[in-house]
Amino acid sequence: MTDVAELSEHFRALGSDHRNRSPLHAHLCSAAADHPEIVALLQAAPQDQQLPVLLMAAVHSIVLAEPDLELAAYYPSVTEAPRAGDAFPAFRALCHRRADELRRIVAHRQVQTNEVGRSAIFLPALAQIADAVGPIGLLDVGASAGLNLQLDRFEYHYSPGGDVGGPSPVVVRTATRGEVPVPAVVPAISARLGIDRSPIDAADADDARWLMACVWPDQRDRFERMRDALALAREHPVAVCRSDAVDGLRAAVDEVASAGHPVVLNSWVLNYLGDDRRRAYLAELDAIGRERDLDWLYAEAPALCAGIPFGDRGDDPFITALTLTTWRAGERSTRHLAAAHPHGYWLHWHHGAPIEPS
Repeated sequence: MTDVAELSEHFRALGSDHRNRSPLHAHLCSAAADHPEIVALLQAAPQDQQLPVLLMAAVHSIVLAEPDLELAAYYPSVTEAPRAGDAFPAFRALCHRRADELRRIVAHRQVQTNEVGRSAIFLPALAQIADAVGPIGLLDVGASAGLNLQLDRFEYHYSPGGDVGGPSPVVVRTATRGEVPVPAVVPAISARLGIDRSPIDAADADDARWLMACVWPDQRDRFERMRDALALAREHPVAVCRSDAVDGLRAAVDEVASAGHPVVLNSWVLNYLGDDRRRAYLAELDAIGRERDLDWLYAEAPALCAGIPFGDRGDDPFITALTLTTWRAGERSTRHLAAAHPHGYWLHWHHGAPIEPS
């Protein structure tokens, strides 16, 4: 169990990091860091989930379920006219009154930010892969509700770069730098499958609310886009199997490969695996890649994913690196494609040479 003093520092660091991107979220994290009784609630979570964002999502989930609460008046995700002033007294009061409920939530839920903005990061590379190998079978490992498996049903606006897909209720806008190979059309996806150790059911009201609660409450654009993506997922259900990333990988690859060239996706998932499981995951991909041609496309933070190949990404290990590892005739190669915002707001292309057909 992580001690309260260390957890407090994690809250303080998160508040500092989110100050520009999410001022309300940052303020509540920073203020909570000075209240050990609030921070200690997180000790009810499993060791690998004792993350400040988990407790913040637990509070957000209660607020979304009960919009008449005092704290809800400060949350832009609940009201179009949020109350001005300091939200922390109401936050602290809720944490005290609902402490047992918060402990239950963090004990049974986990951070699952199924950010559909990342689809805009993946799309150019997926189009290049499809141009080289034909229709693709898409496997999202750590898929949550499988929202990014719906990427061919979204509408994209790259600036500069142009528009792709749509019309769609889910619109993703991404600023670009470099020669981003924005495709003329969305690539053909012949099969799609997700695996996750705790899948989210988009049709289940509690699950859907939890996924929305994992979005920071003052990022209204992300919140509304998540709501629309969940509605789209209910209209077009995609299978997400309950499985460990390593143990379920081979069977899942075999399933999508029956309909197209297999492409494995990861987005901000590998940092949640321990070092041993990351090594096992790479070893399993290597074993599969020795037997069949395979592509692995991932948007991850190199600083948090020891042992994973990232290619020549430059000197900043804290970027979100878009990386492509391929296996052709049993040989593995890795290329760093781009740096990206973790929520898809921008994409800076580096080595976008077309992928040669095998």
